[in-house]
Amino acid sequence: MAECSHDCSTCSQKCSKESLLEPQNKASNVKRVIGVVSGKGGVGKSLVTSMLAVTM
Repeated sequence: MAECSHDCSTCSQKCSKESLLEPQNKASNVKRVIGVVSGKGGVGKSLVTSMLAVTM
C-alpha cells in the first residue's frame, strides 16, 4: 500500500476532498468566527472572549 501524498493526480486511492466549510445561511450577517478554546479550566477563556467582544 503506497503512502498518500495528498496529490490526487498521482494517488490510486479513492479519497475525497471534503470541505469542512458549511454553507452560509442567507439570512446571516456573520462573516467570521473566532474560537477561544483550551483543554484546561481557569486559563482566561471567558476574559479573552469578553475583551474581544468589547474591543470589536
